[in-house]
Amino acid sequence: MKFFFTTLLLISGLYATAQTTVNLTEDLVLTETLVIENDVTYNGNGFKIICEGCNPSIHVKNGSRVHFEDVIFKKGYQRWMIVDGGNTGNVTWNSLYMRGHVRRSGQ
Repeated sequence: MKFFFTTLLLISGLYATAQTTVNLTEDLVLTETLVIENDVTYNGNGFKIICEGCNPSIHVKNGSRVHFEDVIFKKGYQRWMIVDGGNTGNVTWNSLYMRGHVRRSGQ
């Protein structure tokens, strides 16, 4: 019985920390900053994330780990991303047009 509850607890812990995936099927047009507070992967499939007038367009909080795969970001953002909170924040992006990362280290 003790083994059953321990296994159940471990499985629920893995489920709670599982990474979410968002698959874009068209351009994601935002009217305000996209706030990300959990680990997530965005599969862009060549589509854009657009947020006219947003400063920044993306704000990653709580030390979240975020990856943008094949997402196109519009040029000309004054400040397109902020990463804060926690000491494990890690944001990466990879597409035909640009690659990069932002890693937050403990302060």
